[in-house]
Amino acid sequence: MRIESFILVLCSFAFAGQTTVSLKAQATVEPGVIRLGQIAEIKGDAELVKKVSNLEVGKVAEPGRKTRVTESVVKVFIKSVADSKDVVFNGVKFSDVTARSGLVSADSLKSLLLKEVRLRMPANLQEGKDWKFEAAKMPSNLATPERGGKILAILSPQFSGVGQEVATIQIFDGNKLISKHNVPFIVHRFEYVAELKKGIRKGEMLGEHDFEMVWQETTFQKRKVIKKAEEAIGRTAIRTLKSGDLLVDNSLIAPYAVKEGDVVRLFAKFGESVVQINAIAQKNAFKGQTISVRNVDTGKNISATVSGLGEAWVN
Repeated sequence: MRIESFILVLCSFAFAGQTTVSLKAQATVEPGVIRLGQIAEIKGDAELVKKVSNLEVGKVAEPGRKTRVTESVVKVFIKSVADSKDVVFNGVKFSDVTARSGLVSADSLKSLLLKEVRLRMPANLQEGKDWKFEAAKMPSNLATPERGGKILAILSPQFSGVGQEVATIQIFDGNKLISKHNVPFIVHRFEYVAELKKGIRKGEMLGEHDFEMVWQETTFQKRKVIKKAEEAIGRTAIRTLKSGDLLVDNSLIAPYAVKEGDVVRLFAKFGESVVQINAIAQKNAFKGQTISVRNVDTGKNISATVSGLGEAWVN
């Protein structure tokens, strides 16, 4: 036998039971336990390859999550099934492992969230007219299980249906909650509001032709604007208002119950009887104010409390 052949025979005996492990730089596995055979190329003795391939070398439980399995960690696990001299490592020193997942598109999440918003909005409000949904920052890379995944969109208990809101997106693997994500969105609201057609001076009373009801967005309107015509007609401006201004509740006061120079019904109680006479209001006054009125018959001034439109009671 030639010396070269003899050496080859010796080598074959020496390495007959050895196995070679080559870690993959990157690997994708199903969520759960990571087995060495999933992240490495393993060659050599068939029986040893089977044992080594089946070794649990880590976990990556959630879809889309990553972990790193190093050669040193793998060697620790290998000691449980084989002598370290029987396993040879080649190539990279670690493997970056990702749990296989599906990705939820931004459009899918938006549709899911909009469905929940529709259920919570008042039935008398029409989508697209009275309110509009906006979710400009919808995430586009949420990971979900490829099989058995479930996604829920949950609105806040304090959901108001107007302005900035936040929903919670929950992702499940079967019945197990694996991740939560806060997603902001906006519900835009549109309503009729009162807008002045001409300027109004301080102290002037508004009539029905002084303003018009216009359709506007009120989502971020912090002031209490007038939204019904009857809430403005007959009220008095407490400051000068310009044409085009929105009518705000605190810029108007209730109409005078009596005006200076008006004839008012004046009531007075004597025992169980009530007497009514006519009197002239000496100044403008709201309901509940006490003013001086002049008796039409005697010309005397009397102190009276305004009790309603065009009427007062003697104090």
